[in-house]
Amino acid sequence: MEEVKKHLFISNFNLMRNFLLKIGLFSVMLVVLGIIFGLLADHGLRSLRKGEFGEWNRYRTDSIHSNWIILGNSRAYRHFSTQIIDSILRVDSYNLGATNATFPFQRLRYNYYRRFADKPSVLILSVDAGTTLHNEDGIPDRQQFIPILNEPEIQKGLKGYKNGFQWFDYYNPVTKYNRCFEAMKQGLFSFIGIPESGVERYKGFINENYKWDGTFEQFKAQYPMGKKMPVDKNVIEDLTSFLRQTAGEGIRVVMVYSPEYIEGQQLILNRDSIVKIYRDISNKMSVPFLDYSSHPICYDKSCFYNSTHLTLDGAEQFSKIVCSDLKLMGNEYSR
Repeated sequence: MEEVKKHLFISNFNLMRNFLLKIGLFSVMLVVLGIIFGLLADHGLRSLRKGEFGEWNRYRTDSIHSNWIILGNSRAYRHFSTQIIDSILRVDSYNLGATNATFPFQRLRYNYYRRFADKPSVLILSVDAGTTLHNEDGIPDRQQFIPILNEPEIQKGLKGYKNGFQWFDYYNPVTKYNRCFEAMKQGLFSFIGIPESGVERYKGFINENYKWDGTFEQFKAQYPMGKKMPVDKNVIEDLTSFLRQTAGEGIRVVMVYSPEYIEGQQLILNRDSIVKIYRDISNKMSVPFLDYSSHPICYDKSCFYNSTHLTLDGAEQFSKIVCSDLKLMGNEYSR
């Protein structure tokens, strides 16, 4: 009887051991496959030429030597035509506009760009009442940073956000794709040669036309009495320190509030006070501020595809206007 029990124990023990070994081996295989897929996705994402991935890649690989830079959010890359600015002012411009970027993320983008590019002589800073002075709780378009998470300035800029990355994500090709499976798919597709979709920007500017998209009507229905936009004092200080930095480097900066559809302006309850913040910063830092809030374009709905973004035709009109105004400011802003 004792022999039978002993035999059963040994048999069960061996079965359990083999089962655990198989589970362990399977887990190791999953981890190895995850690492391989992560590394392949990284490689694919770093080869993209369109969208936000494409822009980050260009800074690193294209040896950009532009002497004029446009910095801002999506209103920057949709409103300031680098082709028109180059042709009228006879300069070499590049647009660093970033989707949904508050100023801290605009500065992060600029710092990364400057790691690979020469110092510009002129910087156009596109400002607005929407996102510029707001400090988001989370990282906008989180997945765009995945291929460059190992970069020190990126790690520093992404710390402290609710949807941010953990320390091990910076070096782990598996865990950093958590909640970003679309990015992994896009990277793997790129690696195996499937053509990427989307629009390739011209020196950072999106040269594509859009029709009225109805988002203004949705905003108006949600906020019929208007909305007060958030303003963060820390972001104001960050913007001011950035202007001190550029002044110390001899970079000439001009702040520009590009056109917004007039009906949209009227729904931003604290818009005037936000514009005053920019005027105060302009006076304090001796930085020119061009405000197009009352320009005739703002009253022409056909120039917009929503209340905050110009169509391509509207952007080309505005780019010619701002170039003309920059010329009037003297040689330092017209060459």
